Amino acid sequence: MAIDRRREAGGGGRPLPEENGSVPGAAGGGAAAPPGPPPANAAGAEIQAVPVPPPAAACSPLLLDYDGSVLPFLGGLGGGYQRTLVLLTWVPALFIGFSKFSDSFLLDQPDFWCREADGQGNWSASLAPGHANRSGNGSIFPPPGLPTPAGGNASECDCHEWHYRIRAGLVQNVVSKWDLVCDSAWKVHIAKFSLLVGLIFGHLITGCIADWVGRRPVLLFSVILILVFGLSVALSVNVTMFSTLRFFEGFCLAGIVLSLYALRIELCPPGHRFMITMVASFIEMAGQFLMPGLAALCRDWQVLQAVIICPFLLMLLYWVIFPESLRWLMATQQFEASKELILQFTHKNRMNMESDIKGVVPG
Repeated sequence: MAIDRRREAGGGGRPLPEENGSVPGAAGGGAAAPPGPPPANAAGAEIQAVPVPPPAAACSPLLLDYDGSVLPFLGGLGGGYQRTLVLLTWVPALFIGFSKFSDSFLLDQPDFWCREADGQGNWSASLAPGHANRSGNGSIFPPPGLPTPAGGNASECDCHEWHYRIRAGLVQNVVSKWDLVCDSAWKVHIAKFSLLVGLIFGHLITGCIADWVGRRPVLLFSVILILVFGLSVALSVNVTMFSTLRFFEGFCLAGIVLSLYALRIELCPPGHRFMITMVASFIEMAGQFLMPGLAALCRDWQVLQAVIICPFLLMLLYWVIFPESLRWLMATQQFEASKELILQFTHKNRMNMESDIKGVVPG
């Protein structure tokens, strides 16, 4: 064998290791001679274990169990500071409910009919009952008590002036402003779809960004951008501009929803997270229930859009009020910032645990 030949060539020197790295003992089970200093020419012949360097900052066992140790150390939801922050994550849920449910009012397809250009109440003879099926919720029939027009299907959309009866509490909405009926009715569905697509892409992208740069910066920039895009929606000059801006509004709305959700559940122990999340969902549902009254007060879709978006101005104060997520700081090994935040929590909760901080955060 090649190993035996190398042993013979080495003479009486130190025995070479076997293929598995172990050094053979003396024949017959005798005791091996005490190892001496290795010769200079055998430095590369012996396989030596490479020592593993110690980690730069050894993590405390408590750090590895954030939910079971760090949160109880801070008092869980028993701390007044944590309860205040969780309460502040609930307040925007009302505004989020307004925005998510606004399509039912801004883009409601009303009853509509055609009036002749002379304005004398003579109904157009070109209207036909068959068009009512193509307009969704709308109808070409005039209000009750007025004569029903008769005519052919070929010219049913040949109208100089449309009149609308909106059932959503508004006097004017997007459909009535730009006459999105007949051949333009498909644009209503695109406008409704744009907010949903923005929400989908927003959840996918802002979630990754929040894990990368933190929850707090994503929340701030989402609030700023939803104010810009949301108020711009109210100033739209056509349905294309409206649909495009609604996409970006939904994108920013998703960033706000995700950031608040992450901040909320990372402030409370696992046993309370379901209840905390359900309360936020109920508040969002309350915003949907309040939308009909809000629409009846605003009367115009542009005013309604501005009223829905303006409350997000209050969330600019969250940059001062809300700290970064302690769980995210620890997950990204920002231990100095974590220690300062824990001291802030203990100070706000009037707790005197500075001497025990080393058991939670290394360093």
